[in-house]
This record gives sequence, C-alpha cells and structure tokens, in this order.
Amino acid sequence: MIGGSVLEGTQELPVRIIADDERRASLSSISGSPLASPGSAILASPLAALGDVALSPQVAIIPHEDGHRVNTIYGYLEPFLLPAPALEYFFAELDAAGIELPPGYELQVGGEAEERGSAMADLFGTAVPLLVLMIGSVVLAFNSFRYAGVIFVVAFLSVGLAMFGVWLFGTPLGFNAIVGSMGLMGLSINGAIVVLSALRTAPAAVALEPGAVQATVIDATRHIISTTLTTIGGFVPLLVAGDSFWLPFASAMVGGVAGSAILALVFAPAAFVLLTRLSHKKRKLAARLKHHAGEGDILPGLAERA
Repeated sequence: MIGGSVLEGTQELPVRIIADDERRASLSSISGSPLASPGSAILASPLAALGDVALSPQVAIIPHEDGHRVNTIYGYLEPFLLPAPALEYFFAELDAAGIELPPGYELQVGGEAEERGSAMADLFGTAVPLLVLMIGSVVLAFNSFRYAGVIFVVAFLSVGLAMFGVWLFGTPLGFNAIVGSMGLMGLSINGAIVVLSALRTAPAAVALEPGAVQATVIDATRHIISTTLTTIGGFVPLLVAGDSFWLPFASAMVGGVAGSAILALVFAPAAFVLLTRLSHKKRKLAARLKHHAGEGDILPGLAERA
C-alpha cells in the first residue's frame, strides 16, 4: 500500500509499504492465509483449499507501445454477444460516468475494434482497384462513359439501401454488414445492366416512341424479379435463425438486393430516357449547325456571281 511520498527534485515519488519478511518468508504462510467469505468479515477456508500454491518468478517489465507506457485492461463478453453493441454500450456508460483522464493519458480501444479498423482499411484498399476495373469493363460493354456513370450510381445507391436494411432489421453496423454491402455492389448492378442493354438494343426505345420504354422494361421485369427473389430466398434461413453473427450480413444483402431491383426497374430506365433525350438534342443541334454552315458557304458564291 502507499504510505506517503518523497519529493525528489521536481518529481513526487510514492512510498510503497510491503509486508515484513516474516509474513512472506515461505509459500506455506501464503497458502495458510485465511480467506474472508463474500459479504462477511468471518474468516473461511484457507487459500490452500482452492488449489496448489506455487512460486513462478517473472521479469518485471513496463510495457510500452509507440514509446508510451501502456496499461492494458481486458473485457470479456458473454456468449453470443457481438463486440460492436457491447463497445457502444461501454462508451455510453463511460460518457454517463463523466470520467476525465488525467493530463498525459489517453484511451485507445484494441481487440475486435482495432482489428475491424485494419480489416476495413485493407478492404477499401482492395476495393478501389476492383471498382476501377468494374467501371472499365462496363465502359467497354456499353461503349459509353455516361451509361457507366449510371451503373456506378446504381452501385452507390445499393450500398445505401443495404445500410437501410441493416437499420430495418435492427442489427448493429459492424464489420459483417460493411462486408455484405461492399460485396453487394457487383450483384446489384446486374439488373441495371440487363435493363439498359435491353433498352439500347430496342430501336423503338432508342427513338423514344410512346410506350416503347415501358414495354421493354416490363419484358425485363420478370428476369429482375426472379433473380431478386431467388437471391433473397438464399438469405431467408439466416434471417429466420436470427444468428447474431450472420444477421447483419444477411440484412445488408437482403436490403441491397431488394433495393437494387427498384433501381433497375425505375432509376435505370429514367436515366436512359434522360440520356437519350440529351443525345437527340445534341444531334438536332449538330444538324442545324451543319445546315447553317452549308448556307454560309453558298451565300458568298452567289454574291460573287452578282
């Protein structure tokens, strides 16, 4: 125990008092020490009743990390409890307690939270080049950067719909949910690619004839709905089981896949109509400019003859 302090220069050093040599001379004196029963001062069985007492020497060390002294505090969770909600509850209780760390101290969270942060950094570092390759393949397929941009917007919106699914099922936004939403991007653009390909290959839809776009989208609806239902059906067992580990992943996938069908059947045709109208206006403008340029070439010739 601390019995006082000594001022050495400008630093105050604590004075620690330990038991005398007679009380800690042998293991037998330690093993024979009585234990108090919980909630009572009555002495109960000795320490030796709990097991064998052995001496295990260790080298006294002061742990450091990045040049700073570290005191590690471990917290063990109950079975079937996810780290994300437990950590959120811990920080809520810490804020409610109003604990302020002394100057020079800081709190760092390790364990699952630290591993999740490093894993997410590695995941996003890998996702960027894969996303560039995916956009490049779409550009080559449609031979248009505009339609590639539409596909990219569909992928981005599907991630937001995956987050909506996580919120709808009341699951924590952890590593599994983020991985599910990232893997959903490649799956969600399939429906938009099918609809845009069907519209681009339909001459009536390209000409924006009345009812042509609607008819083409209705023809593709059966394929979009069937693939969406089969994909969602594969995650129904995980949703019904309610497993705390896989439920965030399944909820993100179900929400994103269901939302991607809406994006493919509503957003993609609307974007197609908008881009096609812009193309038609651009062609009409180019034709007018070419026509006026032709007239300008003829007029000087007539003037010379006159």
